[in-house]
Amino acid sequence: MIVELKERHISDVAYAQMLAWQKAFEGILSEELLVRLQAEDFESNWKKIIQQTERKNLVWLNEEDAVGFVSFGEPKDEKESADFEIYGIYVHPNYWNRKVGFELMKAAIDRIQQYSPESTVVLWVMKENLRSRKFYERFGFSSNGLNRTSTRNSEAFEEVKYSLTF
Repeated sequence: MIVELKERHISDVAYAQMLAWQKAFEGILSEELLVRLQAEDFESNWKKIIQQTERKNLVWLNEEDAVGFVSFGEPKDEKESADFEIYGIYVHPNYWNRKVGFELMKAAIDRIQQYSPESTVVLWVMKENLRSRKFYERFGFSSNGLNRTSTRNSEAFEEVKYSLTF
């Protein structure tokens, strides 16, 4: 079941996000960085995110536990020509290949279309994360040729910008 993220879901979402990072970014980010990730750091970030009213956060509940999320809203870059940005979508690795991510992305796109039937949506994905890139392409997203270098704990990685217009 997909619901709006509430404060009671934060610890589950933070833990799922940490595990997803550790598995999805294996071989992309250093093992040293991945093993140092702490759910508490993600939880602290979520406590700030949940206060942002312009941001929409949906979670997948498996009974009472949140096992994945999608977060979207206005583009972070003020110069962006898009209407919406998907900031992140992560699912606990135990729920990969069970359509949880698919249903979360579908719900986000459906909500965006309700807000604005004709929109452009952007997202950034790690260049080397082929699994995620294929996932986004299944929804019709395509690379628009823009790249950027981002960092996490002083570790740099390349990202590719994807967009979808409907």
